[in-house]
Amino acid sequence: GYWVGESKAINATKPDFSDVELTPLKVGAIAVCSKELIADSSPSAEMWIRDSIAQASAQRVDTTFLSAAAASNGVSPAGILNGLSALAPSGTDAAAVRADMMSLYLPFLAAKNASGLVQIMTPSMAKALSLMVNSLGQTEFVGLNANGGTLLGDPVYTGDNVTGGHWILLKPSDIWKIGDTGIELSMSDTATIEQDSAPAGAGDVPTAASATLMSLWQTDQIGFKVTRRINYAKRRASAVAFLDNAEYGGVVS
Repeated sequence: GYWVGESKAINATKPDFSDVELTPLKVGAIAVCSKELIADSSPSAEMWIRDSIAQASAQRVDTTFLSAAAASNGVSPAGILNGLSALAPSGTDAAAVRADMMSLYLPFLAAKNASGLVQIMTPSMAKALSLMVNSLGQTEFVGLNANGGTLLGDPVYTGDNVTGGHWILLKPSDIWKIGDTGIELSMSDTATIEQDSAPAGAGDVPTAASATLMSLWQTDQIGFKVTRRINYAKRRASAVAFLDNAEYGGVVS
């Protein structure tokens, strides 16, 4: 932008952007059980299996998202920590927590991108921080517990799929997400399934399945399948920073 005098022409601004290309990817899970189990179980095995594989697909998304994994072309996205160098913690006491928070903030400050940040950590790290007290027995970090809260003014989210020792600071508006239409559930008792955790069959380039094919109709079973289309990517390098091997208050995170 420019300051412009009265009746003067406004200066033209030169655009300067980077590209992020996203196409929808897919997470899926399949589980099989006998019709007898469905008929005889109490509570319902059908609902239990459905919920379990839905949770399994959610855990896969979370685990990949919070990792440093590289992208697999056409299969899975890169984790938000991919390509980043971990910062090292400065200690284990409350003073170190404050110093380490400043270390996490520095890349955002340098990029003039330090508003709207949130923190992500394990429940055990959040609990350890909430238990820290000063020399007078007063709680160091009020408003924090194993379920999250706030720490030094920023929202904290906790999750079991965060790598132990990681303390992540990110800007949600700089994480782009597309194609998330939710979980799609389907059931069948007539399909033929390749019962293998690494199936060989493929439809895009027709490839024969392995010898582990099983007919649900012939074996009197029911198959449950969930799929979820989603993809995400960092908008810019300064969208995320993280510490590794963080351990505060003498509690392993």
